[in-house]
Amino acid sequence: MIRALRLGNFKCFENEVVPLQRLTLLSGVNGAGKSSVVQAMLVLRQICLRGGFTGPQVSLSGDLVDLGRASDILFTSASEDMIWLEVEADKCLHLRAAWLVDVETGEASWANLSEAREAVREMAEQGVMLFSGGQFGAAHVAGFNYLNAERYGPRKALPIEVGRGRLFDLGKNGEHVLDALLGHQDRIVLRTGDPRKLQNAPGERLRDQIEAWLAEISPGVQLSIVGVPDADLAVGSFSFGSEGALRSPEFRPTNVGFGLSYILPVLAALLAAPEGGLVIIENPEAHLHPRGQTLMGELCARAAAAGVQVIIETHSDHVLDGARLMVKNGVLSREDVVFHYLHLSGGRAVRRSPVIDDEGRLSEWPEGFFDQHRKNTAQWPGRDAANYVRIRL
Repeated sequence: MIRALRLGNFKCFENEVVPLQRLTLLSGVNGAGKSSVVQAMLVLRQICLRGGFTGPQVSLSGDLVDLGRASDILFTSASEDMIWLEVEADKCLHLRAAWLVDVETGEASWANLSEAREAVREMAEQGVMLFSGGQFGAAHVAGFNYLNAERYGPRKALPIEVGRGRLFDLGKNGEHVLDALLGHQDRIVLRTGDPRKLQNAPGERLRDQIEAWLAEISPGVQLSIVGVPDADLAVGSFSFGSEGALRSPEFRPTNVGFGLSYILPVLAALLAAPEGGLVIIENPEAHLHPRGQTLMGELCARAAAAGVQVIIETHSDHVLDGARLMVKNGVLSREDVVFHYLHLSGGRAVRRSPVIDDEGRLSEWPEGFFDQHRKNTAQWPGRDAANYVRIRL
């Protein structure tokens, strides 16, 4: 598991260590550095996947993330023309990737090529999933998935690509979710005692658990997937019904609420990930109603309790509350979750990290940290404000 990430002269970070846990929640105002933390990890994985340790030049653009030129991401007040990223993982594993920036051409070159290559090799061989499936580490089914905020919405069909489907690689937009499920929805079975399992599901297969979680968000929904191999496409449809009643016809995703298609890859990534896996998700709450958002916070915490490292970027206090409730209910230890609030001060990203206790309560609520509802409620003094404080605590 990755324990910490250090960012030096990287975008709005001058020199900042970001501790990571089984479940890490990144929040903050827009443009304060949340996405930059995620991008720092993605660019390291991308370099590994593209075999970027063979020459002096460094490419910061690729399928996972496109950062442009190195000069575009160099901290504006940097005292030296160098960017560095460091990863600390279990077993005392440490990676430092340092790049020299040519401010005239905007390009980057390695300052420690051989050192970084050997560190990545060791991490990959020791099972750090950020580097699995690249030059050095063996690929694991559903071992790594990243879903960005711009996921695919409802589509009549989604692509089939043999390599991605076989590895349960959902694609950064979730575009390969139907392909992955076609191949693994009956093969992946959640083990006995897995905290992600819903007991009202018809079984322990991935298919059963995904449908059960979908039904928590939209009661009575069922998912059906059909492959069209000759066209390299997979077609999904949704039907609705209640126990003891006839089901509705199957509807195309384009004729069903946006949220079901948008949340499907999130559920797939969190439920399929094996122990030791790494899942990074931006805005898991997108297009969900408040109860659904709370459920996403709960599932993220349950996945972390199952041994998956989960890193999420969110603007939802409901997601935060879902995770806190899982600590309060004893599903996830408070030591396994960390909350980071990022804001800007003098052009630099600044981190505040409230501490959670066994009851799911936070040590502080920094200004701007999911406090807008309280501020809004305070404009109706009396019972409404008192109820908000009672519920929140």
